[in-house]
Amino acid sequence: MRKHLNVLVLCANGAVTSTIVLTSLKEEFEKEGITASFIQKRVVDGEQALKENDLDLVISTAGQEFAKNIEIPVLSGVPFLTGIGKDKIIEKVISISEGNYKE
Repeated sequence: MRKHLNVLVLCANGAVTSTIVLTSLKEEFEKEGITASFIQKRVVDGEQALKENDLDLVISTAGQEFAKNIEIPVLSGVPFLTGIGKDKIIEKVISISEGNYKE
């Protein structure tokens, strides 16, 4: 059974790129039957967002420096912009929602 995911979506400025990724994620989640809540932020706010929220997943188009020593998956959002490797990211998200994800 898939659980509801709390997802943080990050980009450099917290606006255009993360909005594109967020829209694509919502479409893919709907196709896969995954329910989720989303938070959209700038990457410089990522560390604070991790502290303030109970998150299951982070999708970032602007690196992962903010995510040192965290135990939740941090995946690249770039495939949602390019289309290249998007299926692999979705497979990982499905595994996370089913509680089977291993890095």
